[in-house]
Amino acid sequence: MRSPDPWIHGRSEALAGAPSDPFEVIARAYAPVQDEVDVEVPITFGAIPRDLSGTYFRNGPGRVSIGGDRYGHPFDGDGMVVRFAFDEGRVRYRNRYVRTRGFVDEQRAGRMLYRGFGSQRPGGLLANLGRTRFKNAANTSVLWHGGVLRALWEGGAPHRIDPRTLETIGVDDLGGLLRPERAIERALAPEHAFTAHPAIDPRSGELWGFGVIGGPRARLAIYRLDAEGAPIERRFVALPRLAFVHDFVLTERFLVFLLAPIAFDLARAIVGLASPVDALRRDPSLGTTVLVVPRDGGALRTIEARAGFVFHHVAGWDEGTREIVIDTLRMDDFEGGTIDVLDPAALRRVRVPRAVPTRMIVDLATRRVREEVHIDADVELPTIDPRRRTRPARIAYAVARPSGWSAISHPAIARLDLASREVHMRDLAPDLPGEPLYVPRPYAPEGEGYVLTIVYRAETHRSELWVLDARDLSTVARATLPHHVPLGFHGTFVPS
Repeated sequence: MRSPDPWIHGRSEALAGAPSDPFEVIARAYAPVQDEVDVEVPITFGAIPRDLSGTYFRNGPGRVSIGGDRYGHPFDGDGMVVRFAFDEGRVRYRNRYVRTRGFVDEQRAGRMLYRGFGSQRPGGLLANLGRTRFKNAANTSVLWHGGVLRALWEGGAPHRIDPRTLETIGVDDLGGLLRPERAIERALAPEHAFTAHPAIDPRSGELWGFGVIGGPRARLAIYRLDAEGAPIERRFVALPRLAFVHDFVLTERFLVFLLAPIAFDLARAIVGLASPVDALRRDPSLGTTVLVVPRDGGALRTIEARAGFVFHHVAGWDEGTREIVIDTLRMDDFEGGTIDVLDPAALRRVRVPRAVPTRMIVDLATRRVREEVHIDADVELPTIDPRRRTRPARIAYAVARPSGWSAISHPAIARLDLASREVHMRDLAPDLPGEPLYVPRPYAPEGEGYVLTIVYRAETHRSELWVLDARDLSTVARATLPHHVPLGFHGTFVPS
């Protein structure tokens, strides 16, 4: 029997002395990590369930500065993969930076050498002019497929990682799928880009992914690997414009992409006059283009929808033969530009649009899109039961910003019932949780099992692994890490 959880609505009297300014907390949470450790971590509350057996991996920017140089965006921070191995109620923790070419070069030099998504090399225009090779930060997600672990970054190729030691094995071109054929594309990058949000079909085990390819004629590359990880297919789809596409929806018959009304000044970014994020601008003359790509290679369809911006989708499925239903997190606006996450004053200036759970119904017959706010909440980094991909999902988990919270981070965890539209939210402020990853209990129905998240504790400047009951977000167990883990992005759970 568990002892009572001392947390009441995510707060404890023990945190009375924690920093009260959320912007200072966020800046501290992004402080670079210097240590790489391999230790068994103490369970400081509750007990790890015996049926939680496997390994939890998560990726994120372990450092957003080097020497005296700061990166201009958290998307440029060097990827640090963390690993939690669950075995018979014990947890072993390991963290390790991905040894990308950029990481190794900058570590040796002790300063910034590469441009990034939101970063320019120190030294002004002359230091950036003609620098077309951007650093692959390998910092956005981790993928387990076909017995291989990969660190993902959507601007380049994945890096293969040893799943036990977290040592970097090397760049992975997915059996040749990412090798450019055009000379101009090879000049810009040695490999095509591969998404940080691939999708595994739970029935076939096939992996679907994509990458946006720039140049005079923008294209979308679509990749498919079989359940064992062998390459099956690569095809290209012409894009109406160069688009920033972070995520996509996989249904039983289609791949669906939302092209936001964003104009991208490619020439300015390539020449070195601006970082890619500074070259992005909302174009009020454009709406959102829904790109529907049949899985079987049939005719492409484009459908116009109301303007909006999406980072992450929640779920998607085919409703009969005529409609596609997409549960997504929609922003009415888009804010680009650099972000110095180590500077509280800079964080105060960042305006963050609400990301609202919205249901879009794409009618393939009429070529129209109906949409409605499905749940009035401000959430991000959603996860669902992986068994429900391509089919209707009822329960989702996400980080959330409660009413009145204006900072860029999300201090709460939310359980969303997409059928009843109910929201159960647990506010942890001033502490900051990461992506809540849902792990279903074996053979249990959707919504039962555990939610794993890494929580940054403001008072102690350390992070904890939290195991929550997926039904009500109550605490099952907490384990304290030997250091803090900077706010990160996406993870995966590999059952034993």
